[in-house]
Amino acid sequence: MGFYDAFKDALNLAQKADNIELYRQLLDLSAQALDLQAENAKLKEENTELKKKKDVEGRIIRHRDPYITLKDENPPLFYCSHCFDSEHVLVQLHCDYEEGSCYCPHCKTNAYFTVEKGRRSTVLSGEDISSYLSFDPYNG
Repeated sequence: MGFYDAFKDALNLAQKADNIELYRQLLDLSAQALDLQAENAKLKEENTELKKKKDVEGRIIRHRDPYITLKDENPPLFYCSHCFDSEHVLVQLHCDYEEGSCYCPHCKTNAYFTVEKGRRSTVLSGEDISSYLSFDPYNG
């Protein structure tokens, strides 16, 4: 027999005994138990979110350029370091390797870079992106 069933039985006994005051107190107690149950569910959800954030923070790889990547992500994706630092959200950058620019759709940050001549931008990876890109802080 669970808590709810036991409480329901107690309410029925109070009602049969014609004890209105006890019945009211049990109803108030029932409402408080429901509130505690809702608060417990909310706290469990918050705890799960905090664990996820901590897991992501442990996987972050910071670079000289204005992006971050995640360990063990294949192929590596480039995320906005500003959004992660300020709001703890991972927002994938939209990069145009032909034009030499990255754009964050969330915070609207723009970054500009140059691709070395003779290197194909289509073969960039998280391991060697810094050797291909050169961030210009005055234009980004």
